[in-house]
Amino acid sequence: MKQLSLSEARAKLSALVDEVHKGKGPVAIMQRSKVKAVLVDANWHDKVDKELGFYRKAQRSKPFKLEGTMEMIGDLDRALEELKREREASLQRLIEQLK
Repeated sequence: MKQLSLSEARAKLSALVDEVHKGKGPVAIMQRSKVKAVLVDANWHDKVDKELGFYRKAQRSKPFKLEGTMEMIGDLDRALEELKREREASLQRLIEQLK
């Protein structure tokens, strides 16, 4: 996947939109050495949006209840930090696969 700084992307936005539309792949937009946005084809975005809508609807229609079935133990702040690191690593792997 092509990666550009925010200032480069701003200067080349029209050309980048044409490239993505023509199927040359997504473009990662970086700010301070981190991916802040990804420019993708509108058709790809629509497909993903429809899938997310399906899962959101399914989640609302069948609420998952755990009340009274478990006890939380351990350091929750540490667990949340680990989840955050895993999410970031997963996002980086996805970006690498799209390259």
